[in-house]
Amino acid sequence: MTNSGGYGGGFQPVDGGYGPSGVPGQPQPGYPNAGPTQQYPTAPQYPAGQQYAATATHGVAGPGFGPPAGPPPPPKSNKKMLGLIIGGVAALVVVVLVVVTLVLVLGGGEDKAGSAKEAVSTYLHALADGDAEKALSVVKTPPTTTLLTNEVLKRQQDIAKITDIKVFDSNGGLVKATYKFGTKNADVDILVSKSGGEWQLTNGALEINTTYLRIPQPTLFGVDVSNDSKVYVFPGPLVWGSKNQYIAVSNPASGDFPLGPEGYVSISSTEVKATLSESGKTAVSNAVNTYLTNCAGSRQMDASIDKPGCEQESYSGAKPGTVRWTKPTDLSRLDASLGYDNDLKVRVSGIVEWGLTYVPTYDDAPRNTTSSDYMSGKVDLTQNPPTYTAGS
Repeated sequence: MTNSGGYGGGFQPVDGGYGPSGVPGQPQPGYPNAGPTQQYPTAPQYPAGQQYAATATHGVAGPGFGPPAGPPPPPKSNKKMLGLIIGGVAALVVVVLVVVTLVLVLGGGEDKAGSAKEAVSTYLHALADGDAEKALSVVKTPPTTTLLTNEVLKRQQDIAKITDIKVFDSNGGLVKATYKFGTKNADVDILVSKSGGEWQLTNGALEINTTYLRIPQPTLFGVDVSNDSKVYVFPGPLVWGSKNQYIAVSNPASGDFPLGPEGYVSISSTEVKATLSESGKTAVSNAVNTYLTNCAGSRQMDASIDKPGCEQESYSGAKPGTVRWTKPTDLSRLDASLGYDNDLKVRVSGIVEWGLTYVPTYDDAPRNTTSSDYMSGKVDLTQNPPTYTAGS
């Protein structure tokens, strides 16, 4: 059989693929049992330069079909591609948020604790390193931090070093820790609490009430605390002193100190004592000697007659103008102690021996003797120079 027109499968185009009315062509004679014939239309040919509207079948212009000629419609948006772009951006935002969250959670911020155990560990290691700022970052801020400094903390650690730190898991708001504090073994339970998502020590600093501290112009580690009724320090040794050059401070219990932040510091006159410094002892001695020198100038058996404030006297009769006093040279029996009501007024008391020369009224021969005098008075260290006053 001959295949004409370039179409295989036994089908021939009829009138260009359409009948006179535009209905698809019918099967050709000589092919029985053939169903409806599938037609493949060919593109029509038009004269050059002629404009036609697009047809539904070909999408090209043809005479008499479709709407009037016009500009081609805009291309349709690719919804699938747009969805992929939006999804990718959303995924990227989620990844960024996750990374930022992990950094904040795992990093915990500078020197912040994510667990109770971590808070206590950070605190104790900061104390051992002399890092006050880091220690304070994991504690509830105390009312004042005047003494919570690197300088004070390092001085404490120089006296008694924290070593061998071991921190255990928390148990109901308490964290157990053991360590060496100087020569002492510390085994303490430390209170912790959570604030703003971070763990802190409830009591990171010790409170000291200085109301009953009997030290003139007291200092703690060289810091003036005379105007403070309460001060706060990290656990460890305490070094008391005084700004006054005449005062020294003794601390018989200096080897005993709270080993942890939950400790209690009691200040009493038996634990912290003000005493005379070497400068203070010299000032008192000089004040007494000045007093005695003045009194030695008396020419009366009762020195208070011509030297007001002087107390030495003799009951022997003497011719006028013959009395000569010699001031005591042995002051070893004098006792000097800080005053109870005013620590800057030193109580002085004790017996001294005066030398005395005079001519008795009943004879012309001079007499040499001694006169014991019980001195009782105070040296005022607030004066410049300090002065002794009898009977005060």
